[in-house]
Amino acid sequence: MLNLVKKDLKLSGWLQKIVGVLYALFIAGMGINMPNQMIANLLYILAMVSLIFILVIYTNGYDDKNKSEIILNSFPIDRVNIVRAKYLTLILFIIFGTGIVYLFSKIASVLYFGNSGGTSIWNIIFVFNISLIFYSIYYPFYFKLGDGIRLFNTILWMLMVIGPSIISKSIKKMVETGHLEKVLTIDINRLNIYLLLISLIMFYISLQMSKRIYLKREF
Repeated sequence: MLNLVKKDLKLSGWLQKIVGVLYALFIAGMGINMPNQMIANLLYILAMVSLIFILVIYTNGYDDKNKSEIILNSFPIDRVNIVRAKYLTLILFIIFGTGIVYLFSKIASVLYFGNSGGTSIWNIIFVFNISLIFYSIYYPFYFKLGDGIRLFNTILWMLMVIGPSIISKSIKKMVETGHLEKVLTIDINRLNIYLLLISLIMFYISLQMSKRIYLKREF
């Protein structure tokens, strides 16, 4: 299974990693310059989510394009391990994506402002939670549809590109309607704890579902 994980890590490619990192750091850089901490946190979160998304979607897209699953299933490899490897690779991508943005924001804040600002551990936990929840829904469809999920991936790419603009307009509208003040009163840390429990449960259920789906799938 570890060899399958290494395969996915190599498929993410250095060029794609560099492009993804630069895009994420650009968004995080906007967060560092934001006087409003809530908006800054949203940009940090978007930066982490974007990098994770780029790594996951490119790797899976490369698999689909080159029919990697058909090749893998022609070898004496346990299908369950193929599924487990994808889920384990996701965890590694989350660690990489959140870690890069966290370190950049901390270092840049010290160099630029002379303080220890930047993103927080709670933002990392939040990204970990929403990533597990999103991909827990995504992966069963991925293993069920295979090539059929390409259209969905394209739509996600488009949403990711226009994401910063959508968030900016949404925040302005929330300020105008007064909803932003209500959001600020929410205990985000407590919400994170609840989400952590939910995300871990969903991740486990998703893994079991994907294994069953993939074992029944014909190539």
